[in-house]
Parts: sequence; C-alpha cells; structure tokens
Amino acid sequence: MRQHGRDITAHQLSPSATTSPELEVDTRDRQRTECLALVLIWSAREPHRVGETALLRPDHPVYILGRAPTITGDGLSSPISDGPPSDPGSQITPSGDVLPEMEMQGEPARFFRQRPEGTRDAGTSEQGSSQLLGESLSRRQLSIFLDRDSLWVRSIGRCRLSLNGQVVREATVRAGDTLYLHHQLLLYCTHRPLQIPALKAYPLDRVPAFGESDRDGMIGESPTMWKLRDRVAASARTSYHVLVVGESGSGKELAAQAVHHLSARSHRKLIADNIAAIPPSLAAALLFGNKKNFPNPGMEERVGLLGAANGSSLFLDEIGDMPEEVQPMFLRVTERHGEYFRLGEESKLQRSDFRLIGATNRPEKMRYELKRRFQREIRVPGVNHRKEDIPLLIRHLLNIQADTDDLDASRFIVDGYPKVHPLLIEQLIHHTYNTNVSEIMFLLGQAMAESDHDVIMPLGSSIRIESSNRTSRGESARRSSPRPLPTVDDVKRALNVHKGHITRTANALNISRDQLNRLIRRENILVAPQRSSR
Repeated sequence: MRQHGRDITAHQLSPSATTSPELEVDTRDRQRTECLALVLIWSAREPHRVGETALLRPDHPVYILGRAPTITGDGLSSPISDGPPSDPGSQITPSGDVLPEMEMQGEPARFFRQRPEGTRDAGTSEQGSSQLLGESLSRRQLSIFLDRDSLWVRSIGRCRLSLNGQVVREATVRAGDTLYLHHQLLLYCTHRPLQIPALKAYPLDRVPAFGESDRDGMIGESPTMWKLRDRVAASARTSYHVLVVGESGSGKELAAQAVHHLSARSHRKLIADNIAAIPPSLAAALLFGNKKNFPNPGMEERVGLLGAANGSSLFLDEIGDMPEEVQPMFLRVTERHGEYFRLGEESKLQRSDFRLIGATNRPEKMRYELKRRFQREIRVPGVNHRKEDIPLLIRHLLNIQADTDDLDASRFIVDGYPKVHPLLIEQLIHHTYNTNVSEIMFLLGQAMAESDHDVIMPLGSSIRIESSNRTSRGESARRSSPRPLPTVDDVKRALNVHKGHITRTANALNISRDQLNRLIRRENILVAPQRSSR
C-alpha cells in the first residue's frame, strides 16, 4: 500500500531498524507501557460517551473506526466488486475507493471507559464498543495505520474529515491533534497507558460516576487526574505538612480541601485564608490572634487562624507571598510543635495542634526555611497537561451555572449535557492556557455571550485552532489580547459580592489570582477573612 506517495510496508509500521540501540530500547519500553489513543471529546448522538478512549496498540498496525467497523464495505457484510479489482490485494467499495488488503482486515477501534482497575464504571478495551452512532457516519469511516509515534489516518467513508480545522482526505496525526468527523464526532489524539494502575490510597467509595466530579470537586478521567487523586489521598493519610504546587487556576484549593477531607482531621472544620491578601499590618493579629484592645484600643479579641485550626487543618493559599515580617514568627510555630504567643499575651504560651496545608504557584520564590517545613508536596497539573478533560470541565461549569439560576447557561443544557458546537470544543482544546479553569470559564462566557441560538457557537477572532506540534512548519499559537486590569472600586465591589473569596473574585473580574493579590497589596485593600468548612 502507499502513504503520501511512498510505499508503506508492515515493517515500517514498527520502529525503524536504523534507529540507535538506546533509542530503540526506549521506544520498545514505551510501547510496552503506553500507546497512542483517540479520546471521544464530542458526539452529536452519544454525549454520555464523552471521555471514552480507544487504545491503538502497536500489536495491531491497522484499525478501522466507524458506525459498524466489523462489517466490510459500507453497509455490506461482504466486499463488493464490479469486476476484477484493480489490485489483487485490494477491494473496491461502492463509492469507488480502493481498500488495501490490510485496510480490509483492520482491527475495530473499541472505545471504553479507561479508569483504574477495580473502580466503578471501569472497562477494558476488549469490553469496549466499536460502534459509534452518527447519521452520516459510514460503517467503516476511517482507516488508521500506526506509524512509529504517529498515526496515518485515511477517510474511507462518506463523512467529511478535518484535522485541526483543515478538511483532509488522509493525514498524519500526532498526539495533541484533533480529528473532526463533520457534525458527528470529535476525537483527540494523545498518549495513554495500556492500563491505569489500581488506586493505592484513594478510597473506592469516593470514586465518582464516569465523567462526573468527585466529592472534592475535582474533574477528569485523564491518567494525570487519577494520579493526582491517589497522591492527594496518600498525603492525607500522613500527619505531615503538605505543600500544593500548581499554576494559577489549576485547582490547588480543591486539592488542599481534599487533603483535609481525606485525613483523620476531617471531622473538624477546615480553616482557610489567602495569606497574600492579608495586609502586613494585620497579618500577625490574624494569624496568631490578639488580646482585646491590643495593639490598639477598641480592637476586638481574636483567637487567630492558628487557634481556630487547633485539632484541624490550616490552609494558607499563596503561602509563598507571606509578608516578610511575619515569616520568622510563623517559622517558629511550625518548628516548635505549634507553640506561639497571641499579641498582647507574650507571657501566656499557646499551643495549636494544626496541620499546615500551603498552596503556591511560585514555589521557586519561597524562602528555603519556609519550604523545608513541608514534608510532602503535591503538584496539580494545569489544563495544558490534560486537554482531554476540557469537555468534562465545560459540562461541569455549565451545570454549576445553571444550578445557580443562570438563565443564560440553562438554555444551553439539555438533560445535564451541554449544547456546545464541536468547533468551540476544538478551539478550547488547542488553546494554550495561562489561568487554566478560570480561563475556560472566561472563554466559555465569551462564547455564550456571542451565541444567539440554543447552541454555544465557536468564538470569533479571539481564539483560533492551532496545533502545537505543527509549529515547526511556521505555525504559531495565537493568543487573546491582554485584558485591562479592573479599577480599585471594581475590586472592592467584587470582593464584597464574593465575601472575600479570592478565586471567585478573580474569576468574576476576569483576572488571575496573582493579579488580584498584587492589586490588593498595592492599593492596601482590606479583605475580610474567609472561612472554609467541609
């Protein structure tokens, strides 16, 4: 058979013999543990299947994808030929396409719910379904050839095919690319392990239904998210202080809350605050507490965050931005088993049995003395590292908005599933994110505002489909133009509406938490201490 004008043999579908021995060993090791996969990220007829995966194992060099790929030809149980085929190793379909012999014998691509072994709704590739519903899908729609670390995909059915927004008949597909079967299916190519390991620490009774959020609000079926859940649970079982690291908007707060809820301290209220939003002049009093009328007459007595967290967990967001003058006092508390003094009561020793959970998106900025207080570190992946979870995040975000009586969001929801145009999903998949989930919310809100119908339509010129692995050919990712920062009055109003919650306020103002914290410090804006409970 021929690919892009060159001969392709079965030998060329495996690693080249000319590859260096070291690279060949690495490639073989990788093939034993993972493979390329197609993830279903939009379906016109089967929205409940979004998130299902088809593993393209290297032991089957050719796969067939379609409405009924086990049936040869388009709608026929046996191949048809109007006379002798043009090639002895080929068959001819009613549309006139010549199918090579390997194409006719391809393995059906089976989509299944890839989850850790033993969890609810978990399936296997052998149990998966090769049938994909769609009015204009052919029974045998795509032939997929494995070619080292990429796929060669050929359209052999009647439904039009696009790769990263460009109509094609055949194309090379790599991890990070999207395949769109017009008005029927949207697929995302990625690397997947052959099997997601069984959970070691995360409780099985907390595993959500497929595609849903777990009890702690974390969304995702990607292997990265399952690894994060297990890491969170393993850290929660210990009594060590935990540092949660991740990009702005990646979900550090959810991971920190999960550490508390999965720990032995979960029966007590989680005490939480954003340390970067506390004015330096009030930081000591808010952290350690103060005696009544100290340091100034009329000041109310405070138990302090440390006192309130006794027997529980203390979550300090943006801990790397703790005021310099407070850090030495705080370091002594963590070093002396929770011993401290309230302001104005230096002769009365206090002790708090608290577990510290810190979060930062800039761990490299933290003082060494502060960072070494944390015996466990959890890294929360950004959206750029789990693009296949974006459709599930969109569904979750829209349902939350609809549940809060947002009429604008409600008109885009039917039976709990969003009515989103597949090209918008494709745009959001190829976008490069700086503020992660909050950026998805912003772009989704933009698309909703621009949509006059009951389907959320693609965005205009603010975001385009670009493939990250095509940049070597001169393509570069286009970014949205920078947005102006809100005024001080805007910040104060938003903080008041959202009761001092930094993340929600930043989302409402369309800026990152870092930007909001810098505005608060620069303008010396007073933020009411927030409290979080289980």
